[in-house]
Amino acid sequence: MKLSAKGRYAVTAMVDLARVYDSRPVSLSDISLRQNLPLQFLEQLFSKLKKAGLVESVRGQKGGYVLSKTAENISVAAIVEAVQESVKTTACVPGSLSGCQGTSSRCLTHDLWASLEHQIQYYLSSISLLDICEKKLKVPSEVIEDESVSCKESKKAVS
Repeated sequence: MKLSAKGRYAVTAMVDLARVYDSRPVSLSDISLRQNLPLQFLEQLFSKLKKAGLVESVRGQKGGYVLSKTAENISVAAIVEAVQESVKTTACVPGSLSGCQGTSSRCLTHDLWASLEHQIQYYLSSISLLDICEKKLKVPSEVIEDESVSCKESKKAVS
């Protein structure tokens, strides 16, 4: 199972925005350069993030994007959902009469994969941008890199 580039890029860009945000708008070109992400793809993603109410755009020469909420109040799940990304572990379509096997029956491991999908959603909902910036995730110590960079305190975006 793999989260697509759309979901990963959106989360990466939002973490970058949270790290540098200090009430001045951040341009997508700056995020693109810092994170080595395609600018055109970021423009598409931020259009969806704006529509979901996670960011606000500021026009003008020094324009860009600001968080609509504090980094603490934006979950990874909200970001992934905003860019219309889903983490699917079963082949079943909710509400469909056909099960995992294209018939009305479920596969033998359906409950296992459905439970995993629920756990992933729960996990992503429990993690905020601030948690990522402050390295609060529980990861085996050999995987953690020592980057002491946290998010700037974000305030409600300027109108």
